[in-house]
Amino acid sequence: MAITTGGGVTSYDGDRARGFVESVRRFFWLPRGEQRAVAPVLPLARVWFFGAAAGAGVVAIGWFDVAVLVVVGTVYALLDDVIKGVRHRWPAFVVGLGVGWSVGTLVDAGVPASADPDWTSYPGLVCGSLAAFVAFAAITRVPEVSRGR
Repeated sequence: MAITTGGGVTSYDGDRARGFVESVRRFFWLPRGEQRAVAPVLPLARVWFFGAAAGAGVVAIGWFDVAVLVVVGTVYALLDDVIKGVRHRWPAFVVGLGVGWSVGTLVDAGVPASADPDWTSYPGLVCGSLAAFVAFAAITRVPEVSRGR
């Protein structure tokens, strides 16, 4: 059952109805009293393993560039945790993607190119994706500073 308020449809969050504007605000700013948990490592590891395996399979078959699968999977998994409201979510997202891009670039520069051009970017993308997940999970584990001092 949906409740209409002011011509718009609201969504439910447990027992509490939440409108569109409040949902958008929550995406950027969580309410003050809301509990912020750390990012769970196991789902991030599952996404990384799936991205690495599916990327290798796609490159082996030669369907399309592996960058699309690995990068979209990484960004989607990080954004999913940001939407859930993990601790230090926006700094963790930005730093995670920055670290992932940096590590991927360093691995691409340091690892000699493969004879097969399809496999050239794969090691950098997989290592960069892993580094992004590790940095994101590590930053969400930094303790929060109380602002009531």
